[in-house]
Parts: sequence; C-alpha cells; structure tokens
Amino acid sequence: MTPIDGAVFDSDWLRLREPVDHRSRPHSLAQAAARWLLQCRPRPAQPPVIVDIGAGRGSNGRYLAPFMPAGSRWILLDQDTGLLEEARTSLDSHAHLGDVHTRLFDLADAPAPAIAGCDLVTASALLDLVSADWIGQWVAACRLQQAALLCAISVNGQIGFHGAADTDDATVLTRLAADQQRHKGLGMALGTQAPRVLINTLAAQGYSITAMPSHWLLASSDAPLAALLLAGWARAAAGSASGRFDAWAARRSTALAAGELVLSVGHVDVLGLPGPDRRSKSNSTSSPIG
Repeated sequence: MTPIDGAVFDSDWLRLREPVDHRSRPHSLAQAAARWLLQCRPRPAQPPVIVDIGAGRGSNGRYLAPFMPAGSRWILLDQDTGLLEEARTSLDSHAHLGDVHTRLFDLADAPAPAIAGCDLVTASALLDLVSADWIGQWVAACRLQQAALLCAISVNGQIGFHGAADTDDATVLTRLAADQQRHKGLGMALGTQAPRVLINTLAAQGYSITAMPSHWLLASSDAPLAALLLAGWARAAAGSASGRFDAWAARRSTALAAGELVLSVGHVDVLGLPGPDRRSKSNSTSSPIG
C-alpha cells in the first residue's frame, strides 16, 4: 500500500482540527442525510450501513453519529493502521455509534467492493487530494449502490487574513494554490476545484444536491492549529527555499495568537441524494456548476 503524497497526517494535527471541523459544519446536511436513511434508502429492512472514506482517527464518525439512525453499521476505511486503531478505540465507547468496523484500504483501489451494500458514503477533508477521475469512479460506484454521498470540509480557495496586511500574503496564497493541484498519488489533485467537480459529477449521475459553506474562522483561541496550518502553507509555497516563508508564517502566527488577526479558510460541504434509479437522471432538477 502506497500512501498518498501529502496525505499522511499526524495524529496531533487531526486532533487539533477536529473541534474546528465540527463547529464549522452545517448540521442541516447531516440531518438531511439521516432523514434519507430513515425514509428513502433502498434497503429499509436492514440497519443502515455507513462507509467513511479516509476515516483517520474517526473525527467524521464522531461528528455524524449523533445525527444518524440508532443501530447503524459503520465501516471506517483508511490507509494508516495507527489512525484506524485510534478511531476504533475512541469510537467503541461512543454512545451514539452502533456496530463499528475498521478496514485497511488503499484509496487507489476500486471503490465498488469497499462500499457493497452501503447506504451512505462519507468523507471529510479528502477531496482536494484526489483527481476528477477518482471522484467519477466513487460517484458511479455510489450510484450503482443507490447510496447517498456526504463530503465535508472540502477547500474552495477562499482564504482571508482579517487584520493588518502582510506583503507576503498574496505570494504565499498563489503558490499554495499551485501546490494544491499537483500529483498526490491519485492523479492530478483537484485542490480548490474539488467541490465544483463533485457537484457536477453528482448532477451527471442524477443526484439531488445540496451544498453549504463550512468555513473555518481561526482566532487567538485556535493559535496552535493556525500555527501548524500556516507553517504547512509556508512549506508548500517555498519549494526548496523556505527561509522567507517560514518568517511569514511566524509573523502571521504571532499576530493571530495576539488577537490581531483572524484567519478564514473557505470550505464546502456537499450532500448528494440518489434518484429512484438511473433512468430518472433525465428528470433530475440538479444542474452543473460552471
């Protein structure tokens, strides 16, 4: 199994970002997914089956569990055995979760066997790392299962520094955008184009689509997370020469910790609900986004 370049995440980073992810997500999408599982899924006689792609240490499951039907069966897929063990340990005692299974899974593998019999496929903070072909394969596999798809915290490129300007801000963001769309193991990564590609792909498969913002707002209370984020951006911007942008990250981190700066990072959450069958695609009211 080969990890995706740029997608091997430290457990401390995942732990720091979890409360920010959770507070930023629009609860109405999780509620809508739960209603669909209760009322519309094609296998109502069985407990709902939820597959979490790139589950990491289980943050997405911890967020979604209180919204999902009791007794749901959860399958967590990830390429990191250590993170999966963390997820299993923490989720086993989670009051809202039903039957939890973890499975080592290479994201380059075919999706169909991994989601056989599932009702909802979900992922968080994943789509910017993958290609348009990867999204196409997963949406097609979901459609064959008549499964819903809920993808959260996908970056959209809307980054704002709310406070005093820094002369290196624009340069860092331009270089960061380029870095986000390099090859990361699953074809050319989509970066900030991921939400648009997902929405258009779902529309082409006859899904009903709801997209809502899930923007991060990082202030002084989020200083440890912001420092790691800014340092990562500096590395992405710098290439082989890091001094200038390391200094930029230090300045911006100091300003944020002091309460002189608020950092906004744009994300989008997307819920796709399948139509009755593939033949209904031509009657769908969903429309692509240009």
